[in-house]
Amino acid sequence: MTLDNPVANKFSLAAAQYKQHDVLQRISAQQLLQQANLTGTLLDVGAGPGTDFSVFDKVKQVVAVDIAHGMLAQLAQQHPNYLPLCCDAQALGLLSHSIDSIYSNLALQWCQTLPKAFAEFHRVLRVGGECHLSVVIDGSLAELQTLGFHVNQFDTLSTLKAAFNASPITVGGWHNVDIQVETINVYFADLRSLLYSIKGVGASFDQQSDGTKRQPLTKLQWRQRVTLAETLRTDKGLPLTYQIAYIRAKRG
Repeated sequence: MTLDNPVANKFSLAAAQYKQHDVLQRISAQQLLQQANLTGTLLDVGAGPGTDFSVFDKVKQVVAVDIAHGMLAQLAQQHPNYLPLCCDAQALGLLSHSIDSIYSNLALQWCQTLPKAFAEFHRVLRVGGECHLSVVIDGSLAELQTLGFHVNQFDTLSTLKAAFNASPITVGGWHNVDIQVETINVYFADLRSLLYSIKGVGASFDQQSDGTKRQPLTKLQWRQRVTLAETLRTDKGLPLTYQIAYIRAKRG
């Protein structure tokens, strides 16, 4: 199935150069994988061009879900043994109780209705199956706001916690939901590379609140942004700050 929507299309277009700009994704994945208990049939939600799970001896099969067919095309080249599935986290095309563990790295912030996604996770997981997730939350990308760029509104920590309780689940529920928030700072040589760390992986900072594209900056406006960005520079480079929620939850 191909999902034809603006978010999916952006990520498809970014698929070929994704690995050139996924600095944050690699940092977050390393942290997430260190803490994860991944077994059996593993569902990777928002898989992008793919994650190497070979260190997890108990993982027998990887089902890789993404809304962007372009990402799954890249994944198929790197991980031909994975089972690719083009669908939305809020409507997984999988049988109930067919998954042993779920992994998702920096994808769920794009879900319009998180309770639906968590309800789907609960449905497809077997009893005792675990979720290991990372999500960008409110307070991220403060530097972009300082520079006058529009920033997507991310969920707050309380909204994220409430999404588990709001999931329309009648049996079992979620056990031992643990959410830890960490600040990740990523540094860049210049403003252009900082912006491409977002745009280059398919995300967007150039849309208005109604979804329409903002007008490109003039040369003067760009020079002004560059000058302003230099006031933020540290000895490590230009910073970009993220608040990342790491979630571990077990299906009852």
